[in-house]
Amino acid sequence: MTEVQQEPIKFSFEEGGTEYEFDSLTDDNKLLYNKLATVERQKNEFVGNANFEIEKLDILRAEYARQLKGAVESESLIETE
Repeated sequence: MTEVQQEPIKFSFEEGGTEYEFDSLTDDNKLLYNKLATVERQKNEFVGNANFEIEKLDILRAEYARQLKGAVESESLIETE
């Protein structure tokens, strides 16, 4: 079986900023890094879910507006005849 070499985890605090290696962190800082990564993942998931909910609400809103418009316009035709 072939062993797969994993690239070391590197990160920076801003684009183009100083890069740090995860393996060179203290155990306490590794824990902080993992907490930060978890929060970042949760935030991205939250934003993705929120955007999906907004998309669903926009679809429902458009459909209800279409139905109401059709009902109101057909009532107007009945009243004017």
